[in-house]
Amino acid sequence: MSKPIRVALSGSGTKAPAHVGALQACIDAGFTIKELCGTSGGALVAALFACGMSMPDLHSLAMTMSWAPLMSGSLLSIITGKGYSSGDALLKFMTEKTGGKIFADLDIDLTIVSSDISNEVPYLFSNKLTPGMPVAVAGRASASIPIFFEPVLVGSAVLVDGGLVSNCPVDELTVDDAPRIGIDLAGKNSPLKPGQYGLTKLAPHLIDLMIQSTEDAHIMIGKMKGAVIAQVPCGYASPLDRNMVFATRARLYADGYASTAAALKTLSVPVTA
Repeated sequence: MSKPIRVALSGSGTKAPAHVGALQACIDAGFTIKELCGTSGGALVAALFACGMSMPDLHSLAMTMSWAPLMSGSLLSIITGKGYSSGDALLKFMTEKTGGKIFADLDIDLTIVSSDISNEVPYLFSNKLTPGMPVAVAGRASASIPIFFEPVLVGSAVLVDGGLVSNCPVDELTVDDAPRIGIDLAGKNSPLKPGQYGLTKLAPHLIDLMIQSTEDAHIMIGKMKGAVIAQVPCGYASPLDRNMVFATRARLYADGYASTAAALKTLSVPVTA
């Protein structure tokens, strides 16, 4: 007997261990994840899971990987004004971890949200819309924090972080008899004190400001469609912490697990053979 579930993972940056904890909670509750939708950091976790990475390997990666090389600065990118980082290291990493799979290769329905700034509209990657697109490219596009990463060019589209249009894309999940849950990494950063700040200090606050205008609306629509939201308190962690210590990663994982497990208990779940 199986219990199918559809899951949306919000933007997270380096807070991704919380999403790994959320997925583990779904599995431990006896659910089979049949659809994933992700934005930014959530898109990276969704992509790795959909491409077949096991939960033990995903957990190990979340607890030990170094973000610093993936977010390193590029002199050429800075000179050309495209961003702080070219994003090449992140794309290479995702290509290796996804095995170079395209959307058509996936057994799980996967949707990855990015923002097309050339047309000022959402840009969705999925099994149906972009079957021949490498999943790694979609993840890289969705995680392209403006100013920090260079945009990704796909045809005439100029793609940046999906959080600009839908930070918690629970409303993109298919509506059917299967329950739907959105994992929202809640909690704002501590207020800035007066003074001068560099990009690393300002960026988390800029990210919060950018997503506030859209996040509540998409969550509300998701709830109106019958989805449940697990809000994970994680204001103690920065989405751009390139050298996150183990204790913070472990706390994020535990909070993601606990918040999701609690939300799952509120679901009305069909069981199929």
